[in-house]
Amino acid sequence: MKKKRKLPEFNHYVALVSIIGAGLSLFLYYRYNKEVQAYVIFTTAIAYVLWGILHHKLVHYLTIEIIFEYVLVAAIGSLVVLSLI
Repeated sequence: MKKKRKLPEFNHYVALVSIIGAGLSLFLYYRYNKEVQAYVIFTTAIAYVLWGILHHKLVHYLTIEIIFEYVLVAAIGSLVVLSLI
């Protein structure tokens, strides 16, 4: 009989999907208010960076390069979405 394999940090990824899902839902909910959409984008980006730092700290693999990567991805993603609204 095969053993079920579990994703080691399943709860971490549930939190990430929740952050992104909440950001997307709020972005679509406030589709007629550009200022609130910008606030939602920045808040989601900050939550994403904090999630990444916390996740890597908990799995004992946090480096300055990883922090820089999360900040850079959040900044580029935010700029792309802001340029579209």
